Amino acid sequence: MNIKSLIMPLVAFCFLGLSSCSDDNGPSYSSTTLKNTELMNILKSKGYTFSQDGKLEINDLVKSTVSLDLSGTKLSDFSGLDILPNLKEVKLSNNGYGPTFDFAQLPAQITGVDLTDNDIYDFEGLVNVKTEENGDETITQLHKITKLYLPQTAKFNIKDLVRFYREKKAEIESGSIDVKMETSKGNLQKYNTIREIPDENIRANFKKYFSSIFDEDGIHIDISKRLSNKDRSNACVFNKWYGVATAETLEGVQYIVNNPYWDGKLLTVNLTNKAKLPYLRPCSGLMTLSLTDVDASEGINLEDATNMTGLLWVKVSGISEIDLSHSTLFGQRAIEQEQDGPGGSSLVFVECPDLKKIALPEKSGLRSYMITFANMKSLEQVDLSKFKMISNLELGGLSANCRVTYPELTEFHTYDKKTSFACTQDVFDRQETKDFIKKYLKVLTSGGGYIDGVEWSSLINN
Repeated sequence: MNIKSLIMPLVAFCFLGLSSCSDDNGPSYSSTTLKNTELMNILKSKGYTFSQDGKLEINDLVKSTVSLDLSGTKLSDFSGLDILPNLKEVKLSNNGYGPTFDFAQLPAQITGVDLTDNDIYDFEGLVNVKTEENGDETITQLHKITKLYLPQTAKFNIKDLVRFYREKKAEIESGSIDVKMETSKGNLQKYNTIREIPDENIRANFKKYFSSIFDEDGIHIDISKRLSNKDRSNACVFNKWYGVATAETLEGVQYIVNNPYWDGKLLTVNLTNKAKLPYLRPCSGLMTLSLTDVDASEGINLEDATNMTGLLWVKVSGISEIDLSHSTLFGQRAIEQEQDGPGGSSLVFVECPDLKKIALPEKSGLRSYMITFANMKSLEQVDLSKFKMISNLELGGLSANCRVTYPELTEFHTYDKKTSFACTQDVFDRQETKDFIKKYLKVLTSGGGYIDGVEWSSLINN
């Protein structure tokens, strides 16, 4: 037998075997593909390696990654973070997040989050609150947290963070749950619920009408305190009759209007100076938002204002859209309520230079006591097609590009069976306005208040 002929196949077999073993000992990859290209590019820039089909190489860097610094990356999609098997903490500082951050976006394995240097006011997906008829709350933590670093804007939040704090107060104070919040100087301090009201006039107003939430020192307020039954029904009013003729800042109004335990129904701001309104996310207790000469550029979120029935804005700047679609009351109550002046659903917008869009509830057959659009040069449309009753309607000073859709009126004030209508010359000259007047001529009366209207009753017959 030829020994050489036996050895050569054996060598070849061993070589092939070694090659296979080398493949088995090569890089290992994640079982899943990372489809989030935004995250993949960030991870690649930090030294992580991916296969051509998007699977993560499981190397020493991956295995040792417990914390991941994503600060300044502006990462908007958190899907796929769980491809890092040992990741527990993410740093999301200075990413332009706000006004809302939703913890539901994060994988469950993430228990530490740094949100500093962002403009976040609302922290959704952190807790769920079930309120009983007697007012007792059952708080369920939705996302487990052992470390949470918050931006300065978090100081205004009651709905999410205060309830989380109440539920985990012992752990937070002992340090087993590390919760810190930025100060105005950018330093971190342990989270607490003691707050300042910077303007002395507003502080005096709160001391008079909302004394139950003041701290023991009588100077600061404690946002973890419940408003008393008496205080919770007080309106929040800033004008000279309520002791606030002027104010350097309206900071602190959030502690009342955003407070889920407040039921005062009215927020009024009418000062002798132009005021900058802080970001607001009013609770369901707010029904009427009356603003005069304010800068609302930080935003107004009406998502929780499910009982909203009235917006009365005069010279409100800085806001381009307002969404009233979450209200379950606006225009949806009995005619006896909606035709009433003080309590009826109303939309009054006068000289609001930046307002472009207004979203109404997705309901047909709405009723309103008053609708006014006066000198609204940026408004894109006035769509009144959802209304079947408007007691008082005023339109004037609209852009030529503003589309106007008039209502199909089928109901009228129960006293005089009429609708009051006023318009300026530019609105009257529209064909749709003339068609509306002719159609309802017998039930329209001349009105006005916010605009200097034309005598349409005489013009329509010429």
